Amino acid sequence: MKKRLRYLLLAVLLLISLCIAGFYAVMRSQYATQVVNEALAQFSSQPMQVEQAQFTPPLQLTLHGLTIGDDAPLYLPKVELWLHQSLPQQKTWRFDAIVIEQAKLNLSQQAWSVLSQFNIGQLAFKQSELSAADWSARGVNLQIDHPIWQDEQQVLPYGDIQFSAEQLYVKGHALDNLLIDAQYQANSSTVYGASFDWNGAQISGQAEQYPQGWSLINVTIDQLNLTDEQPLEAWLQQLGQTGWVRDINSLDILKSNLTYQGMRLINLDLSAEKITPSLSVWQQNGGYISFNADSIRHKNQLWVEPSATIRLSTNDIQVSELDTDWLQGRLQLQGNLSPQAVHLKQLSLSGIKLLEETQQDLMNAWQWMQSLQHLAIDQLDVNNLQIIQLNQKPFWQISGLNIDATDLVLKQQGELGLWQGNLSASANSASIDKHLSTQATIEMNADQKQWHLTRLFVPLDQGYIEADGFWDRSKLSAPWQINATIDGLPLDSQIDTYQQPVHLNALAEVHMALSGLAGDYSMLAHSLNGSVSAALRQGHIRIGQHGEPSQLEQIFELDDLAISADRGRITIQSPTLEQGMQMAGHIDLTQPSLATLLLRNQSECQTLQWDITAKIYQLFDTCSGEQAQTSNRESSTDL
Repeated sequence: MKKRLRYLLLAVLLLISLCIAGFYAVMRSQYATQVVNEALAQFSSQPMQVEQAQFTPPLQLTLHGLTIGDDAPLYLPKVELWLHQSLPQQKTWRFDAIVIEQAKLNLSQQAWSVLSQFNIGQLAFKQSELSAADWSARGVNLQIDHPIWQDEQQVLPYGDIQFSAEQLYVKGHALDNLLIDAQYQANSSTVYGASFDWNGAQISGQAEQYPQGWSLINVTIDQLNLTDEQPLEAWLQQLGQTGWVRDINSLDILKSNLTYQGMRLINLDLSAEKITPSLSVWQQNGGYISFNADSIRHKNQLWVEPSATIRLSTNDIQVSELDTDWLQGRLQLQGNLSPQAVHLKQLSLSGIKLLEETQQDLMNAWQWMQSLQHLAIDQLDVNNLQIIQLNQKPFWQISGLNIDATDLVLKQQGELGLWQGNLSASANSASIDKHLSTQATIEMNADQKQWHLTRLFVPLDQGYIEADGFWDRSKLSAPWQINATIDGLPLDSQIDTYQQPVHLNALAEVHMALSGLAGDYSMLAHSLNGSVSAALRQGHIRIGQHGEPSQLEQIFELDDLAISADRGRITIQSPTLEQGMQMAGHIDLTQPSLATLLLRNQSECQTLQWDITAKIYQLFDTCSGEQAQTSNRESSTDL
């Protein structure tokens, strides 16, 4: 019995061996192609045909000219099949590996999904061209371990992917020399490493997928060059619309030239961490940016060798270091910015020249500052600053301006002023219109809304201005006081009347001591007190249009002009003279429309009587006894 069993076992083994030998013999014969086509017809849901089949023992099958499908057939020039050592299960073929070479394959084709019927250990492409709905790649080498298709519309199967391509073209952008090592999953995919060339830049990094999008990790962009016609924000906007990037965990941009929001950045080095591109700058939380560049240009402004370290949190931008050459000088800044407030720890301006070409930028900066509710500077250092204002009359300029200030609050609850701090300033020269001063100084301080002008000294060509005072804004009534001495102040004004304009030139001497309440106009109108003594030297008065014969032209002196204020009622009086100029008037600040201010000038043969507030005057020719002008609104040309 045992002998019979041995013979039976040997016979079975012999039969199996003969079958295997026969299979090997057939597969290595001219009938291999026919056998393969028959097998494909039995086990494939789509029509499949091979031009030539080649079997290499023990388990390698090479197919040449494989066609899959009838409608829009898929053609593969060469496919290597590494058969699994076990037999097919439930009509599912198992392959250790499938290698496709030199294929031109549209992954959106229905025939591509035929591979989902097989159990594949590794799927690979060599030197192939692949494309889908929104991308194409050439020179592709692709390896996917344990590929998984979840549906027929899936372009690439899930699995561990190693991908390289000479070029990937996606949404108008060409990525050259692309390398990707990734774990591709339906959710929570991971890119262990990726690198490619784009616009002359070498880009590399890692990424992790989350439900909200991808997190970019350790991304480096080296030598990126974008022209003005390729603004960075256009690319970022396109990227943001896809929702592809959730956040930037770490990004380094090296030696790059690009344009962003109208700014041209040259040789930029930038590091960024924890940035969310879909959020505005005020919505970032825990972000970090540091950069330096050879230059940044925006319109007509140029910043040379700028550098900065910036931290971003909700509604707060912390500038740890900002240092740049700007406007022929240097700017240094540290502090915090929010949508409606600026608090600078330190601001230093040295050698900066704010000239005519910067006027529009200054206006823009002023308008931006008007939108702030709070502005504070802990330490302000200004050295040798020059400002020229030619945007509107009167023109003015300051040269050699130096400011030393601490603990400044310059805007509070939207109101501009010195609310807190200490400030001293000096200028080598300053001018407004035709008036020039040299070595002017000012010192002031404020504490708890109490402002003190401790010293103001402005030298003039023929005199000076000196003043001190205070303004207490901590009280509702806002009491104030000013003491001032003015000597040799040039006056040059044209006063319009209903007849001819009156031109006045003189040097003013003024001594004043005034006080009052400035809580509102009503308080001021009922509280103004003090006295002013004044004189006009080297005066010249002329009546008439410029370039036309004058009705009156005389020199004058006005001495001992006394102005007194008592609870808002102002009296103006000069000594009575037979010859010369006199002034008199009364102004009640509670009824300013009823004010009167009269001027009389008596010369040898002419008398001028002028009601300044009514804008009318009369001229008399005292030598001939005739009235040169009697009508209040009559334009007199005959004297």
